Amino acid sequence: MDIIVKGTNMDVQESMREYVTSKLTKLERFFHRLIDTTVTFRMERGRVKVEATTTASGIVIRGEAIAHDWRTAVDSVMDKLERQVKKYKGKLEGRGALKASEIPPPEAVSSSLIPSSEKSDEEEEGEVVRTKEFVLRPMSVEDAILQMEMLGHSFFIFKDMDKDKVQVIYKRSDGDYGLIDPIY
Repeated sequence: MDIIVKGTNMDVQESMREYVTSKLTKLERFFHRLIDTTVTFRMERGRVKVEATTTASGIVIRGEAIAHDWRTAVDSVMDKLERQVKKYKGKLEGRGALKASEIPPPEAVSSSLIPSSEKSDEEEEGEVVRTKEFVLRPMSVEDAILQMEMLGHSFFIFKDMDKDKVQVIYKRSDGDYGLIDPIY
């Protein structure tokens, strides 16, 4: 598994990298299909925020935590990732997908920030501040719901493997899910 450890507003020391690597190695024993993980340390208001994003056989698993101590934040994030990995592994085992051939990993997901123009005294609302690009991997509606839940988002865009077209799954206020099936 590839591990990337980086810092925003703070320096990442070698001891931090080693600690994260040892924790992620333990995570691999629960699920051998982990492809890569990016861990970001960020200093916010005197506390350390740790964000971890793991790609596992085409699905993204994410966790974040804030603590006064970076070790506490890393431990909390790893606990969250471990729960999600076990949940995902259980769902795959339930469907018999673990014994099937390997799911090809998705292409690298990239995101970029749009540089902001000079701010005027009056800020405009509703401007685009971030653009995200990602590869639409063919999946079933059930897989899209699982991916959306793992990311903690309220919607997810995916390519339906049966209909071979782009669809959007979203969480409704009543707890059910909705599916947007565009006609083009």
